[in-house]
Amino acid sequence: MKYIDISTSHNISIRYELATTGTRALAWGIDIFFLLVYSFIVSMVAARSQFLYYFLVVLVVAFYHLVFEIINNGQSPGKQIMGIKVVTLHGRTAKSQAYFIRWIFRMLEITGSLGIIAALYISSTEKNQRIGDLLAQTTVINLKKNQMYSLKALVSMGNKEREIKYPKVTMYSDSDMMLVKDALRRYKNDPNPENLKFVSTLSNRISSDLNTRVDKRLNVHFLETILYDYITLTR
Repeated sequence: MKYIDISTSHNISIRYELATTGTRALAWGIDIFFLLVYSFIVSMVAARSQFLYYFLVVLVVAFYHLVFEIINNGQSPGKQIMGIKVVTLHGRTAKSQAYFIRWIFRMLEITGSLGIIAALYISSTEKNQRIGDLLAQTTVINLKKNQMYSLKALVSMGNKEREIKYPKVTMYSDSDMMLVKDALRRYKNDPNPENLKFVSTLSNRISSDLNTRVDKRLNVHFLETILYDYITLTR
């Protein structure tokens, strides 16, 4: 599997899985199904008017992906159903120009070659990019992968009352705290140098935001406390 690191508003890096060729192909297939159903219905209604058919079918089919990705932050209906999204290589929402570049090259990579060219590039490039993505500096990420934790599963609170040590922790979001929970889980399951470094990085980043000092030997305890405080104050 391939991944891309995306920074949150608090400069915490979240690792997203890149959408695979198969997932993107399924999203494309769903969009094609919607377009076929739409075209069939409209063709029956506008059968006697060539102009109306052109306006309601040809133009809609041609601009379908471009319009949806612009107005729906990188997601066509098919992408939304499959839980994938177009983003920049920095993990941000792409601009209209980027969507336009992707759309232009869609005609060559997908429409003109039945998706063969796109599939070859997606499967062979480092960040799963087709030609349009390479030129637009975009890729497609899997959003569902990062929904594996429910809010209730962040920590087990019990009924015991406790003192809040870091009230400013509410500056973070649920996704930030899920990242902390995931980092702690990975470290406890496998305390290797890479996971330890990830825990240390999170601890340093959060302690800096909260203007406090943390002994590096207490990084795990600090992050656990942050989780408890966040749940207590936001639930």
